[in-house]
Amino acid sequence: MKSFLLVLLAFASSIGFVLAQHAKVSGLLLDSVANKPVEFATVALLKEGKPIQGVTTDSKGAFVFQKAPTGDYSIQASFVGYSPKTVEKVTVMNGQDIEVGVIKMAQTAQKLAEVTITEQKALFEEKSDRMVYNAEKDISIKGGDATDVLKKIPSIAVDIEGNVQLRGSSNIKVLINNKPSSIVARSISDALKQIPADIIKQVEVITSPSAKYDAEGTAGIINIITKKNSIQGTSGSISPNFGQWNNWQNATLNHRMKSISISANGGYSDWKNKRYIQLLRSFSNGDTVTNQNQTQWITGNGKNFYGTLNIDWDIDSLNRLGAGLNYYNGANTNGFDINFQEISQSVVSQYFRRDMSRTYDWAGATINLDYTRLFKKPKKELTFLMLYSFEGEDSDYWSNLLNRSNSVYYREKSFNISNNKEGTLQLDFTNPLDSVSTLEMGTKTIFRQILSDYRIASALDGSTDFKDIPSLANVFDYAQQVTSAYAVYNRTSKKKWGLNLGMRYEHTFIQANFLNGTAPFSNNYGNFIPSISLSRSLPKEQKIRINYSQRIQRPQFYYLNPYVNQSDSKNLYGGNPYLKPELTHSIEANYSVSIKQTSLNASFFLRQTNNAIEGINTVDNEGVLKQIFQNVAQNSAYGVNLSANTKLTKQWSINGSLNVFYNILESTELNTRNADWMYRINLNSSIDFGKGYKAQLFGFYNSARVNLQGTYGGFGFYNVVLQKEILKKKATIGFGYDNPFSETISWRNDFVGPNFVQTQDVAMYRRGWRLNLKYEFGKMNSSQRQKKRISNDDKKAGEGNN
Repeated sequence: MKSFLLVLLAFASSIGFVLAQHAKVSGLLLDSVANKPVEFATVALLKEGKPIQGVTTDSKGAFVFQKAPTGDYSIQASFVGYSPKTVEKVTVMNGQDIEVGVIKMAQTAQKLAEVTITEQKALFEEKSDRMVYNAEKDISIKGGDATDVLKKIPSIAVDIEGNVQLRGSSNIKVLINNKPSSIVARSISDALKQIPADIIKQVEVITSPSAKYDAEGTAGIINIITKKNSIQGTSGSISPNFGQWNNWQNATLNHRMKSISISANGGYSDWKNKRYIQLLRSFSNGDTVTNQNQTQWITGNGKNFYGTLNIDWDIDSLNRLGAGLNYYNGANTNGFDINFQEISQSVVSQYFRRDMSRTYDWAGATINLDYTRLFKKPKKELTFLMLYSFEGEDSDYWSNLLNRSNSVYYREKSFNISNNKEGTLQLDFTNPLDSVSTLEMGTKTIFRQILSDYRIASALDGSTDFKDIPSLANVFDYAQQVTSAYAVYNRTSKKKWGLNLGMRYEHTFIQANFLNGTAPFSNNYGNFIPSISLSRSLPKEQKIRINYSQRIQRPQFYYLNPYVNQSDSKNLYGGNPYLKPELTHSIEANYSVSIKQTSLNASFFLRQTNNAIEGINTVDNEGVLKQIFQNVAQNSAYGVNLSANTKLTKQWSINGSLNVFYNILESTELNTRNADWMYRINLNSSIDFGKGYKAQLFGFYNSARVNLQGTYGGFGFYNVVLQKEILKKKATIGFGYDNPFSETISWRNDFVGPNFVQTQDVAMYRRGWRLNLKYEFGKMNSSQRQKKRISNDDKKAGEGNN
């Protein structure tokens, strides 16, 4: 027995000795000039010149060899665009972990030969604080605009008008390359139509922004990242796209020297639309019930131009200066052929035919200047950012009323001239406290000025002698200043919980004046905005994340402009300058796992918005509906978003998602409550046939969604695309077809008020073809540059023109 115990003890000791001889060897790869992490580089552990282990660096440039036996080694790091770097004489002794520290890699100046990529990024990626859609990998969006891109993302719903919702809420902020755009503040749908899908690289969806971001409300941030080349040399692309409903022509040009890089892109589009709407409304005036029947054909066309220019100068290894200009303009015109009939007590009490045209045209620009100061300490940096944007818009309409004999008996015209100016100053400081924790601090001030001047004139008896209607005219002058400061502590540990803890304070000053005798008003208020996020990586490629954030969202021009659009005399729409900000509490729990070629993600969320802004419909005794935005509701939602990506074969991949949530809208003031389950399903399938041939099939369905006074109808969409690479993969040609089995997309909207019931049947013509061409030229050599830009994401933006 004693001998057995001695043998057992010796065996255990030997096992312990062997285990003790293995150690961890870790380090960090940084760009020698930019002092930034070199992501996804290959690092090999060599013994006598032969590799025995290999790993890749993570998003922070870190690498770890988990089990290095006792011995003498060298470490070799390599990445495309960098000279290989070797660290000699790395000795592992007595099982002690070794930290080799920072390894700096120098960029090469040699041009790249053609590289064959065997494994590309997945279409969707789940990161620690956001979901990323790699749009450049999706062939089915080519020839479309940004709305076609957003339709692909699991948690986002885009209706036919281009209005965007994130997890059932339209209270979102859309950024373009981490920066705001004044046209987005005016109308998200108009902005998205101006961005060709072909220039979009990625879309980031951040559903629980930290305190570092402006006080974004309710649902979160959608950040559209356009394609850029930050590598040396000259390159570009030309992409003419044609379609039954729109044409997109765009081009890019990039040039980088040793310390200066210049990038430019621009494009032009023209589009058209066609739809039919039938509106049935029944309203009561005392004991009298009146029925209205209005049908209208709408045909429209528009054009957009955009252009951007960015210049970045690396003054030296620690100082960087950047400047950018973004210019855009556009116009769209819709023609309306409306027939209206009103029946009261079985008698036709009113009839007219309206011949109308409505035009929107706009032009604007954003100018930014950015300075970044790097430090020798990795990841420590100071940035000072300035931005100025301005936009002018004209909104006009004219209309003729005709009787049954098609004679004009009344004319009306209106114009609304408006402009929006915005200036921003921002200072941010990032300081790593140790290898796993960082402290970020900053301050920011935004100045906004909005002016709206509108007039309405009429001519009786069909004449052209127009006279102004003073009671329907006004000049609205609105000034807003938002000053804020934040502090965020971030700690990331591979074996423990990651923590992001932040606090932000914002103070808002408002001054508004009217020139028609309405009393001016002013307001100022302060808000503390906390945020907390916990995350952890688990074994077998599993991740969990829990977030809480409180946000504030201010209404912007679309909601504030008091101009009432009276182009349709029976359906009026206008803004409300007295709106207050929305306040939102949001909780989210996220779980993701990767199993071989399959990734799964589940997000559970709970959101409550107090003081919610809703468009409230009222019908007067004459049967005229007027929609004005008001702070009258509490908007709550809870649900789950499930998504999956998988490769059935090496050539065939599928991804899909299901978003289900219960939405509750209630107003004590209006004594109204509306709630229901809603869902969205989408499916995307791609096949690579080889020899440059690819195909993709995409489809989605949005269920009906509730509003405070009714529901918006559900609808579906699908398309198929074929693509061929030509000219040695320098060019592609693709052909797609949208909704091949249905000429129109149709849905029904229902509204109910204290004295009215209304249904609206809409049919939009969307079946059509598209032809996509693209040619890329130039050769480049690698460089990694990262820039910080201003992003004003504190405003509730417009959803578009209904």
